[in-house]
Amino acid sequence: MIICAKISVFQEYDLMQQELKSASLRWDNHFNSSNYEGSWKVLSLRSIEGRDTIIPGLTANDIFADHPNMDMFPSIRKLLATFQCTVKSVRLLNLAAGAVIKPHCDHELSFEQGEARLHIPLVTNPDVAFYVQDQRVTMQPGECWYMNANLRHHVTNGGRTDRIHLVIDCEVNAWLRELINSAGYISRIPDYSQHQLLDMISALRFQHTITADQLADEFEKQYKQYQPLDQILSFLQKIGLAYQLETIEENTFLPGLKLRNGALVIDTQRLLYPGDVLHEAGHLACMPPNIRQSMNDNLEDCDMHRGGEMMALAWSYAACIFLEIDPEIVFHQDGYKGAGQNIIQNFNAGNIIGLPLLQWSGMSYDKSSAELSGYKPFPHMMSWMCTKETFESQAGGM
Repeated sequence: MIICAKISVFQEYDLMQQELKSASLRWDNHFNSSNYEGSWKVLSLRSIEGRDTIIPGLTANDIFADHPNMDMFPSIRKLLATFQCTVKSVRLLNLAAGAVIKPHCDHELSFEQGEARLHIPLVTNPDVAFYVQDQRVTMQPGECWYMNANLRHHVTNGGRTDRIHLVIDCEVNAWLRELINSAGYISRIPDYSQHQLLDMISALRFQHTITADQLADEFEKQYKQYQPLDQILSFLQKIGLAYQLETIEENTFLPGLKLRNGALVIDTQRLLYPGDVLHEAGHLACMPPNIRQSMNDNLEDCDMHRGGEMMALAWSYAACIFLEIDPEIVFHQDGYKGAGQNIIQNFNAGNIIGLPLLQWSGMSYDKSSAELSGYKPFPHMMSWMCTKETFESQAGGM
């Protein structure tokens, strides 16, 4: 099942912005008032029979036509003329600064069920957080994204400016199917539940043929990959650490993983160990916000990042204990130069690598300091994200 996809459609983005700025717009409040807090407004461009309605559709037999508002946006009309599929509702959706769209699902509005919702950001800011199925999707101005609205999704505009998206609902046909399937970036979730995967693995192992064993190996790899990964990604989303699921073409130090502008980029098809995600997340979480935002691959070999490695070890161990997952998922046999078991043994014995630095950053306490302050000691974390501006520069010492 597709979560989201970045597709290629040609739109005159600059013209759309100009028309948006020059038009005299009369916004309506979104009809589903229980689903949001703050201001969320709608401008219809294509509606049922072109009428003044902000409801995107009622029945399968609805007939859609351009609303008079479309006359203010010839560039959007020109874009829609290139679509070789049935275009239904077209709207501008304005989520004001500070507003929140609560978690919800739009029933049967998905590519697999025959209707696709496309988003084109016209006005946005870096603090817009759009989540689908606990995955944050970062959409840049002028890009076109398919979003599976049938899945649980929610949005927060944490910036100081409004967020305005052009939202287009289309019927899926061969043209749109090819457009989405050939997207430059597609994020998927397994088509089978974890329980189904285990049942299939067991049945295939029972057959004990070459083909059955090969299929079982593939399903087992998928199960091992997603079972802890889902839990880890949910944790990252809750603590506010940014991540993006997308294809990584180049070779990276850890397969299927890289850092980009303070966020984790994860290729689930190339990822070998879900625990690597938690370790790399520790690198980001333990850095001050001003440094975290500039962190990319090939980290500079300096005192700060060497210290960050020690902090990430302690942070990821604490996360394992908090999530109640086996630390061997992080400290696996193919990492840490074969010393994964040794690291776990040290942690279990109370020899906590990196704890002094976590304490210095105000993220956790050793036993003696915890007793004095009245807090729980490590592996309890006071904060999962470093908030102190503790380092003056990336090249500086600890």
